[in-house]
Amino acid sequence: MFDTIINFFYNSLDAIFLPIIKILHPGMSILFIAFIVSLIITLANKFLIDQERLGEIKREMQEIQKKYKKYMNNPEKLEELKKDQEKMMQLNAEFMKMSFKPMIYTWLPIILIFIYLKHVYGYNGIYQNLYPDWNGVVVYLPTVLAKLLLVDFWHWLGSMLYHGGFKIVSNNALGWLGWYILVSFVTSTVLRKIFGLK
Repeated sequence: MFDTIINFFYNSLDAIFLPIIKILHPGMSILFIAFIVSLIITLANKFLIDQERLGEIKREMQEIQKKYKKYMNNPEKLEELKKDQEKMMQLNAEFMKMSFKPMIYTWLPIILIFIYLKHVYGYNGIYQNLYPDWNGVVVYLPTVLAKLLLVDFWHWLGSMLYHGGFKIVSNNALGWLGWYILVSFVTSTVLRKIFGLK
């Protein structure tokens, strides 16, 4: 039963994405998938969160933080700061509640996309079966960028948590997961600015 569901899932996404995966470089196809996922998340945030109220909450929280920094060593203002602290906790709770609303709708698709990307670009995945000489590298970053992003640290951490699979080819190389994280961060930042999200 479970195998039937998994096969249906893979076959459905293969029908959508495999034509793109076959014609595009892995870096470009992952960028495309990351863009689609970021767009869905951004639209969910835009339509499920009251952006004006979110902006108000952020402004109120910043004002309270400024006030707290200004008067934290003033014993006369201590009682007022306690009231502000309670207000800050209420605002923070409201902020968290608003932020979690879109996650209810987006967390499952995100997890499914990660599972699918591993199915395609992971060790013995579809892409490696199509191109047996492929070594798992999606992109090579410039050395400076690789150092800034601590790629060698992430390689080390990955080797501690995951055994087997592709070998590390270079400290400048990113596999599918590292590339997805990088491009999804960039695409979501750009889309948030385009859609005017707070």
